Amino acid sequence: MSDAPAAPAPDRSRLLADARARLAAEMERVLGDRFIAEGRRPRDGAGWLDVTDHALTGRCPARFAHPEPSVFSEFTTTMATRNLGRFVLQRWDGSRPVGEVTDELLDCADDLPQWLTNGLEPLDRSARAAVAASVTAWALDAVAAVRSRPDLVWDGRNQKVNLDPYAVTLSARWDARLGDVRSPTTLLVHSGRVADRNGDEVQAGFVALVACFRGRAVPERVRFSTAGTGQTRAVSITADVLDRAIDRVLELLGHAVAPESAEYVAGRWCSWCHLAADCAAGQRFLSG
Repeated sequence: MSDAPAAPAPDRSRLLADARARLAAEMERVLGDRFIAEGRRPRDGAGWLDVTDHALTGRCPARFAHPEPSVFSEFTTTMATRNLGRFVLQRWDGSRPVGEVTDELLDCADDLPQWLTNGLEPLDRSARAAVAASVTAWALDAVAAVRSRPDLVWDGRNQKVNLDPYAVTLSARWDARLGDVRSPTTLLVHSGRVADRNGDEVQAGFVALVACFRGRAVPERVRFSTAGTGQTRAVSITADVLDRAIDRVLELLGHAVAPESAEYVAGRWCSWCHLAADCAAGQRFLSG
């Protein structure tokens, strides 16, 4: 992974300020006085609109417009593995096997966020061994993609931004960074998502905006690495890339405002969609 020198911070600060201003103005146009927040966001997110990096690439408008009632548990395999993997890489200095660091981390789980500690506590020995194996594999795969670059800071997170005064939350995940936390030069996203030029650009603009929304500047680039391939690809963060992400956010909010008009689009996602049983397009796809 090699990255060219970053653009001057003042330029990237202006990109952030312009993107935030455009998002606020366009949200007012799309939402008006609908979805105004009444108090703080509840813990379960009930009544709020969630625009996530995952939803951004979804191809069925109806699925976003009619969200599934929340059945979310923070301790899911994928999320736990990714978060634990980052904690492992924060502690790993390259002088010993990654698996040793994983074992030490799981043995000292009190140092982890409470939701991870709570999720690990009831696991028996075999289940913890399976978690350790998954976490070690994720960490090894992630560092292989970036050639074990030592200046990467593995302090990524699931960043959430509530867009006052609306009951709307933007949420994006990233794994590591180069540069200052409030004005990084590069953000790294390591996931199983395959390369897709259009999807990469929309995702990159969204991650850049959300990760640095309260910061000083957007990153110069977002670099994606696809799990299991050892390959990365970079998207430079420009005004056009940020605008494309904002356009997609506004499109999704428009579906939420008029859910009865949202089109049902069939695809492989129908297999796990909560609307499939009552969706004619989905039923035709699944039966064909």
